[in-house]
Amino acid sequence: MTESQIAEYLTNNLTSTSESDTQWFVENEDTETYFSFDQNEPETDEESIELFENFTDFDNTHFTFNLNYLRPDFFGQFAFEFVDKFIKDLDLFVLNPQSTTDPDNPLKPKENELYENWSETNSRNSANFFKEYGLEFYPLEKSNDFYNYNRNKSLLQEKLGDNYYVPKLYLFKRKSDGQIVTICTWTEHIPKVFPPADYYLLTKKYKKLFRTVEEAGLISSDTFKNRFGSFLDNFEFKNCKIIHPDKAEKVKDIFNSTKIEFKLADFFERMQFEKLVNVKPNE
Repeated sequence: MTESQIAEYLTNNLTSTSESDTQWFVENEDTETYFSFDQNEPETDEESIELFENFTDFDNTHFTFNLNYLRPDFFGQFAFEFVDKFIKDLDLFVLNPQSTTDPDNPLKPKENELYENWSETNSRNSANFFKEYGLEFYPLEKSNDFYNYNRNKSLLQEKLGDNYYVPKLYLFKRKSDGQIVTICTWTEHIPKVFPPADYYLLTKKYKKLFRTVEEAGLISSDTFKNRFGSFLDNFEFKNCKIIHPDKAEKVKDIFNSTKIEFKLADFFERMQFEKLVNVKPNE
């Protein structure tokens, strides 16, 4: 297996945003997860040569995989799904300095072994550095539900077609108490899928006294259910609802008359994934 063959595999199987011929930076817009591969120059200093170039029966491919710690666990779920396939397809061995079994020699990892090792190390580091880096805790189950919905958003949109809208789910932090919440958007009562959310951002546009009124703001999930629950049907994805075109038209007046409860900028701020982890700090 040559370096050019490995590079060709990565180019053919990844959509990279990097302009470099020796880096593959991959980011999913729906989930906002990312990782990278780098093709490095051969080692030149003696210590690095000793570490990476002197394994009997192995050639250094000069490719490295990179995924930061202090991240939500779903970053690893996203990345290592591809990494496992990459290793299997090209029959590669991996030198993993974080390995708990043999960090000093190339190994053929079992399925999910690299993810589980990263996940454990990520959790430990997140707990240890929680206070130092000002991290934010979000429960693993909620985090995984959030990720799995956004991960499948494009597939659901493709399946439903242009007559429906499948929105992205967002994480925000409530300014009053620091609580992390989910927000889903709904624009002009269009037919769409509704993932479970703490708040719904309504964007209204309607005629009133010979002028067009435009208004946007949030309502709570309780208000959403009370106002619109009877118009919604169950949807095939976990805990999701859907409003079909006929009912979307019927709900128009209720939608436009719904009182906005919160303004987004006044009550919430966007949650940065670089600050989000699924463990609490060590005492």
